[in-house]
Amino acid sequence: MITLGGCSDTCTNNPISRVDAPGGLHSAIMLQRDCGATTGFSTQISVVTDVEQPSVSGNAFLADDDHGAAAAGDWGGPWAEIKWMAPDHLLIRYAAKSRIFEKDSEVSGIRISFEEVER
Repeated sequence: MITLGGCSDTCTNNPISRVDAPGGLHSAIMLQRDCGATTGFSTQISVVTDVEQPSVSGNAFLADDDHGAAAAGDWGGPWAEIKWMAPDHLLIRYAAKSRIFEKDSEVSGIRISFEEVER
């Protein structure tokens, strides 16, 4: 478990999966972020180089289940999956009705495509 904390940040990041790009220069890391009893779990995805770890929150995709509207993954946050299409192209599939907070089309030179999936 990766625990990130500070004076007022009681959130924890729990790794769900890590998928390395073909060629191994980048990885996509999916995390469940838990900020305590008053909030639900979120699903966050970061694109990192092979030597980096994810920052405090995802740098490519952040979503929650919008109070139960979106299908949940086994980890409690909204369902998502990550797949490399090429060394510089990542596909993020995510549950329809997820409440999206961040959805970037490019991170660190990696093109990111998204697909909303009814589950």
